[in-house]
Amino acid sequence: METFTLAAVAELSTVVAALRAAAGKRNTNTAVVVALHGDLGAGKTTFVQHVAKSYSVCEIVTSPTFVVMKQYELEDQAFDQLIHIDAYRLDSDVELSVLGFAELLATPRTLICVEWAEKVSNLLPADAVHLSFTAGATTRVITLDYGQEK
Repeated sequence: METFTLAAVAELSTVVAALRAAAGKRNTNTAVVVALHGDLGAGKTTFVQHVAKSYSVCEIVTSPTFVVMKQYELEDQAFDQLIHIDAYRLDSDVELSVLGFAELLATPRTLICVEWAEKVSNLLPADAVHLSFTAGATTRVITLDYGQEK
């Protein structure tokens, strides 16, 4: 477990680098899942935007709050695709199952970032990486729990 205290958004690059290092050590024969936890406005979507940028995603990355899931193709990277899921509006994890989440988990070289992961915790693999975001008056605290590696 590692804790980062950030005073500026630019400092997210340190957390992204730590996540990329951890994800790179995972077995990419299946998806690598990053579970994001935190209140509204804590920085989960901003973090995914920085992750996407670090993997050279050129598209504008916005929260998939109303569409639940967005996919970004990656080229010349450790992963072939980045899946961004926002479970905020889901009433149950069954709704994510209907979208083919089990198939996504089995897809090699896939990085899946799940905002509001606690809403679908029953579907997350045991080796998911968990990031918890806490917003203070002038800082953000992000705790990165590497979980168990495959």
